[in-house]
Amino acid sequence: MNLLLVRLALISASLVTPVLAATVGVGASTGTLGLGLSLTIPIVPRLIDGRMIVNGGRITTHQTTDGLDYRARARFRNAALLADYYPFRGLFHLTGGVYYDGNRVNLTAIPVNGTYTLNGFSVPASQVGPVTGVVRYKRFAPYLGLGWSHGAGRHLGLAFGVDIGVMWDQPTTTLTAPGGAASPPLAAELASVQGQIEASANRLKAYPVGSLALGYQF
Repeated sequence: MNLLLVRLALISASLVTPVLAATVGVGASTGTLGLGLSLTIPIVPRLIDGRMIVNGGRITTHQTTDGLDYRARARFRNAALLADYYPFRGLFHLTGGVYYDGNRVNLTAIPVNGTYTLNGFSVPASQVGPVTGVVRYKRFAPYLGLGWSHGAGRHLGLAFGVDIGVMWDQPTTTLTAPGGAASPPLAAELASVQGQIEASANRLKAYPVGSLALGYQF
């Protein structure tokens, strides 16, 4: 019995040792989802890696159209669990996984001349109050992509990574104004504008994801 246990222990050690001996990678990246940090571990050495990523950042845009001063503040907060498959056991990999999507866009519109004009409907700003909106996304979004990188288990030292892919998500939009409840015509105009904003956001249901990363294998 003791001999059998020793043999089982040796077999288990022989299976686990290659994984423990393989390198683990940490990295920092920048891309269309902001700044990121990543941890890469080998699942099947030189063939399949697991990757955990957290991203964050902010972008603010500002433009004036039809007498309205528009401001949009995009906030990126997301995390990903990805699997990288190296079909040729080189630098090229195919990637699949899922993102936790905490991204959102805050919108504000302020009239330049004191009058809101929405779809040809004009009303004094004093009757409307601030017009604000939010674009949110569902919490989980599938991801598919490809790239080139030094995966875990290949070498020690500095490593690089390039990723290109698509994250699929469904945005929803809300648009509000304090004066909307007291004015049915204004409420109808706001609903129309909200629909236009949501239609524009839906064009990015397939959100392009690109990143450049620099890391270290140890």
